[in-house]
Amino acid sequence: MIQYSNSSWVLLQVLQLRGSLLPKATLWAVGSAVITGVLHYIFRHVVPSEDKDLDGEPDFLDQADGVSVIWGGCTAVIGFLIVFRNNQAYSRFWEGAALVNQLRGEWLNATSSLIAFTSSDAELESKVIEFQQILVRLMSLMHCSALQQVCELEEDAMEVLDTSGFDLASLSFLESTHDQTELLMQWTQRLIVKATAEGVITVAPPILSRPFQELSRGVVHLNNVRKIKDIPFPFPYTQVLLCMLVVHWIVTPVLAAMVVRSWWW
Repeated sequence: MIQYSNSSWVLLQVLQLRGSLLPKATLWAVGSAVITGVLHYIFRHVVPSEDKDLDGEPDFLDQADGVSVIWGGCTAVIGFLIVFRNNQAYSRFWEGAALVNQLRGEWLNATSSLIAFTSSDAELESKVIEFQQILVRLMSLMHCSALQQVCELEEDAMEVLDTSGFDLASLSFLESTHDQTELLMQWTQRLIVKATAEGVITVAPPILSRPFQELSRGVVHLNNVRKIKDIPFPFPYTQVLLCMLVVHWIVTPVLAAMVVRSWWW
């Protein structure tokens, strides 16, 4: 996500280059302007005078009256397709951002509830502390692995709590597994079941089911985000739209050079 400030200095946003499309758009615009200028010069100065009318315009320009109508229709269609794709892109962006925050909220609520459900018995204090310490580390690792699955960064290392409480064999297996989030989810559920059997968690089973539901909903949100990341916009639609834009970029300078008589307008 591109960060920017809604300050009173609006022009600063116009000049921001990070994430801006203006540099690339400028290159395309300058190229089109140069082609237009060259064609305008050719039509008005290179074409022989015997091939021009009384106004000094080339004769073939009179035969291109209907081209502007076709160009206008093509422009309208391209505009509609671009607006549709922008709407889809914004919808996917907003859905992905919302799902990531919902995922975090579900897992945070589950962790908070499980810590609150632990026993207050003094004899189980050491086991309660061990359970809480391992639980928060599992959730930290799980949230980190979930974000790594959906982010596209050259360096996807993220800050987590330390891995104390895990043996080397478990960490090695976690590193080699294909889907770390699913494995960490399984470890977390087994930890909860074990803590319940040992009396570390003393809440009634119907209430204990809520953290399990929140954990599962978090995984569902994660897979919905992965759906957005793994399934791109349909390629045929993108390819056709790009071809139309390229054709439009080529034709526009020709029509502009034909219609515009003045060099400056």
